[in-house]
Amino acid sequence: MKKLLLAAVALTTVSLTASAQTRMTIHEEFTGENCGPCAATNPDFWDLCNTPPNPTKLIHIAYMAPIPSSGWYYMRNQATNDARRSYYGVTSAPSGKYDGTATGSGHPGDFTQAHIDAEAAVPSPFNVTVTSDWNSTYDGVVTTVNVTCVTAFATTTPGGFKLRAALIQTDVFDAPPGSNGETHFENVVQAMYPNATGTTLPDSWTVGETHSYTITGTVPAYVEKDEAPQMVVWLQDDVTKNIKQAGIAAPLGPVPNDAALTTVTSSSLECVPNGPYTVSHSVTLKNSGSTTLTSATIYYRVGTGALASISWTGSLATGATEVVTMPTVAVTVAGPAYQIIYDSVASPNGSSDMSVMNNVRGKALFLQSTTALAMPYNTSYETADVGKFYQSDNNNNGNRWGVYTGSATFGKTGTNAAGFECYAYAAGESEVITLPNVSFSTTSALNFWEAYCQYNTTTDDKLEVVYSTNCGSTWTSIWEAAGAALSTSPISTSAFGPTSAKYVKKTVNLSTVPAGALLAFRGTSDFGNNMWVDDVNISPIVSVNDVAGADLALSVFPNPATDASTVSFNLRNNAVVSVTVVDGVGRVVAQVAEGNLTAGNHKFNINSANLAAGVYNVMITTDAGTATQRLSVVR
Repeated sequence: MKKLLLAAVALTTVSLTASAQTRMTIHEEFTGENCGPCAATNPDFWDLCNTPPNPTKLIHIAYMAPIPSSGWYYMRNQATNDARRSYYGVTSAPSGKYDGTATGSGHPGDFTQAHIDAEAAVPSPFNVTVTSDWNSTYDGVVTTVNVTCVTAFATTTPGGFKLRAALIQTDVFDAPPGSNGETHFENVVQAMYPNATGTTLPDSWTVGETHSYTITGTVPAYVEKDEAPQMVVWLQDDVTKNIKQAGIAAPLGPVPNDAALTTVTSSSLECVPNGPYTVSHSVTLKNSGSTTLTSATIYYRVGTGALASISWTGSLATGATEVVTMPTVAVTVAGPAYQIIYDSVASPNGSSDMSVMNNVRGKALFLQSTTALAMPYNTSYETADVGKFYQSDNNNNGNRWGVYTGSATFGKTGTNAAGFECYAYAAGESEVITLPNVSFSTTSALNFWEAYCQYNTTTDDKLEVVYSTNCGSTWTSIWEAAGAALSTSPISTSAFGPTSAKYVKKTVNLSTVPAGALLAFRGTSDFGNNMWVDDVNISPIVSVNDVAGADLALSVFPNPATDASTVSFNLRNNAVVSVTVVDGVGRVVAQVAEGNLTAGNHKFNINSANLAAGVYNVMITTDAGTATQRLSVVR
C-alpha cells in the first residue's frame, strides 16, 4: 500500500496570506535506483521532512539520477531528470538543493532541522496559492497558480524569473527497480509543465501586484492515478537559482473507472513431482475509481502461453477490495524452475480503464522437483544451471541470493557464482538458496568452495548449510561459519567480488540428513560484506583406497586423544586436498589442511585441546571423493 506522506498538507489549496509573508521552502533531491548510498540515506531524510510541523514549512521532491548508472526508472522521465541535474550541475548522488542555494544544500544526510527552521523564517517577497484538478478526460491536469507580491522584487536579468510546476508521486514497487534494493521512492517528479524550463514571470513586481497562471499538461501513462499525485510549484530566479516561494496543491482525487490488482497470492516454493502440476492462486481486486465497480475482466496465465480470462461481477465501493480465486492452471515441471504467475484486469464497468499502471500484477513461483537427481551432482552456477535454484525473499523486500552472471568473473571456476550481498540486508536477515533434489544417502558428503571478506572486525555475517524435510517451511542447520572464521580475504569496506584464488573448499558430512531432504545454503547478514559459493558437489563418501589413488593408509594416532593427535596418509597422485575435523552433526570444528599436495606421505597435527569430549570424523577430501577416520576425544 503506498503512502503519500505529504498528505499532512491535504488542503484544497496551500494559501499564503499577503500580510504573513510565510515562506514555504522546497528541497530538490537527486537520488537513483542504483545508488547504494541513496538507499542508506533516504529513510532518515524522509523522516525528517515528514515530521510535524515540517510539512507546513517544507516540500521535498526527488529526481532520478543515472548515478552510478542509469536504469529504467530514471530513463522513463530522463529529459526532466537531466534538465534539472544540468541546471544545478549535480554530479553526485544523493545530493540536494534547498531553495536552490540555501544553507542545507548538499548531501541529504547532512540536512537538519536547523536548516529547515532557518530558511522557513526568511520572509518571502511573494505569496502563492495553487489548485489542481483532472481535465475533463482524466488524462491531463489543470493547475491554477495565483502569485501576489508582498515586497517589491526585481530580477537582474530580463526573462530570468520563472514559475516551475511539477507533478509528483510517491512510487512503491513490488520489486526494486534498480540494484540498491529500494522499493519506496517519495515524491518523485513524474513530469514538469510546460517543461523543466518553466513559465516566464515579469522581471519586476510591485507590492500588491497579482498574476494568475493556468498550467495544463498531459499526465504520463506511468503515473498511477489512484495514488494521489500532487502538483508542486515554485518561483525561481534563474540568475541566482534562489527559490523565492513554493506551493503544493491538494492530492488529485481518483478517476471514475479504475480497476486495480493489488496482490497475487500463492506459495513461493512448491515441492512437486515431474509432470503435470496444478497451480492455485488468487488476486486482490480493488476499486481505485470514484464510481462503484460492478464488473471487470481478469486475465491470467502461469508460465508462457495465451492469456485466459474470467468475468468478475459484484459491487465494490471506492477503495474497497475483494479476493478473487482464479482458475487452476496445469504446468509441467521439467526439473526445478521458476514459473511466473501473470494477472491483469481491464474493462471496469464495461469501459476503458482510466489508469492502466495498476492493472498488472505477477509473482514468481518456484517448482522444486521431488524427482531426485542421481549422485554425483555438480554445479558451478554456469549458464545451463541458471534458474534451477530457489532463492527466498523472507522480508519481501527484493533482497535475496543471486546467481551472478554479469561480465565480471566471480566464480571459482567459470564466470558465475552464487552470491549473498550482506550490505544490502538489515542485520539479522536470513535468506536461502536451495540445491536441486539429489538422491544422497547418509554416506554422502557436500563439497563446496566459499569466499568472503569482513567489512570490519566486528561484522559476523554467517553462512550455513541447512536442510528441510517440509519443502522449506523450516530449516535445520548442519554446518556454519561466520565472521573471521568464514573470511577468505582481508577486511575491506569495498564490495567484495572474489577471484578464484580467494575461494576455500569446505566439506560437510550428510550422515545426519534424512534421505529426501532439500539442501540449501543460508546466509545471515550482519550488515557486512559479500559472501560467495561456487563449485558445489554432492557425492558418496568413498572407501579409503579410492581417494587419490590406492594405499591411502589413513591413520589417526593417538586415538583416543586428549590434547593432540596426528593424521597421516599417503597420496598416490598429486591432488588438491582438504583435511577437516567434523563433529557428530556435520559441522567443521577444525580445518587441519587445505591446498595442493604432492604424491607421497603426509602428516598433520590435530589440536584437540579445545574440543569437547566425544566422537569426531577426520575427513580427507580430494576430487576423487572423501575418506573418514573416527577420532575419539576424552577428558
